Amino acid sequence: MYDFLREKSISEAKQEFPSVFREAIKGYEVIAANHKSTKVEDTVSIISTEMYEEILNQAFPFKPIIEKDEKGKGYTIALDEIMVFGDGDTIKDAFEDLIDNVIEYIKLYFEKIDFYRQIPNRKGHYPFLRRLAKHASDRTKMMEVIAEWDTRLQQETLKKLRND
Repeated sequence: MYDFLREKSISEAKQEFPSVFREAIKGYEVIAANHKSTKVEDTVSIISTEMYEEILNQAFPFKPIIEKDEKGKGYTIALDEIMVFGDGDTIKDAFEDLIDNVIEYIKLYFEKIDFYRQIPNRKGHYPFLRRLAKHASDRTKMMEVIAEWDTRLQQETLKKLRND
């Protein structure tokens, strides 16, 4: 069998951590395994944050849904990926409300991650929230990440950049 992945016991990984760290920075994945456990999931992958974020950006895009109120009095923007939405009189207002709601959900999720990771319809939210969590203090960057697939939201983000 080929040995493409580098697996080490927990004790080896601890002893060789500077080396493991350098390998991860270079682009290698090092898997630390608990050889005393019989569970396959008792492993941890050590990869560079840059590589991890590349994976998240490629595999977990946001596809916002913009809906106009039936009476034409406002908009709703929904992120089905994380079950969060925002409402407002304009698309801009709805987008701002969405960002507020996403930030609040990120706070809750990461404070109680062990709880949310046990809920089947919330467990998969982690990679999407992780993409946004790194930008939680930069609303414009969060808007850019969410808007990457929607031209109307990209235009709203550009307007916000011009006004700031």
